[in-house]
Amino acid sequence: MAAGRGKVQVLEKMRDWTKEIRLNPEELRKVVCLLKENSGQRLLHNVAGSGKVELLEELWDWAKKLQLISEKLRKKVFVKTQFWTNALAQCTRSGNVEVLRKLWDWAKELQLNPEELRDDVLLSKDESGQTTWHIAASIGYVELLEKMWDYANKLQVKPEELRNESLLSKDKSGKTIWLKATKSGTVKLLEKLWDWTNELQLNPEELRTEVLLSRDKYGNTAWHNAASRGYFELLGRM
Repeated sequence: MAAGRGKVQVLEKMRDWTKEIRLNPEELRKVVCLLKENSGQRLLHNVAGSGKVELLEELWDWAKKLQLISEKLRKKVFVKTQFWTNALAQCTRSGNVEVLRKLWDWAKELQLNPEELRDDVLLSKDESGQTTWHIAASIGYVELLEKMWDYANKLQVKPEELRNESLLSKDKSGKTIWLKATKSGTVKLLEKLWDWTNELQLNPEELRTEVLLSRDKYGNTAWHNAASRGYFELLGRM
């Protein structure tokens, strides 16, 4: 798709072509917001994953001018089909905090309620059981995780929800955020996660079994991950 190339000019050319061939509103809606690849990724997902803020703004502006940002679209694309799960997941892979801010602002502009923001944006999971926290942690995006933590606090997400649905949540392979973080080798990220375990008041038993000694379904611990990659500074901090 054009969005994958991250070219605003390409998007503008697509806009010109839709005018030339006189697409009706329903056809435009499919092109701008609902067009899917075989993988199920939509144009908006690819834009979010590109990490290109200018391109994302251009697409959003186009959709608004076409009056496609409606209640029906919000329910059909942004919530029920878990658009924000996919878009946020793509955003976390790019590591661009500005894209995250844009998505969050637009979620509020579309008047997603606190429950939707919590369940469909911050704490949602993909098919593999990964949350956006898992994805950001595995790549070592500290700033992105900090911004998500800030949003969680603004939404007044309960400590037990943050603990169970983010920090201690396991994907289908049994990996927690802590296990994912050790793959990136980012010491600052590990320190940040440890600070959050204190803030969420994990007890010594949880810290020992669910964080430091947690295993995935293959029997690997964070220590295995760090040692196999030669992250000696990370091992020292653990």
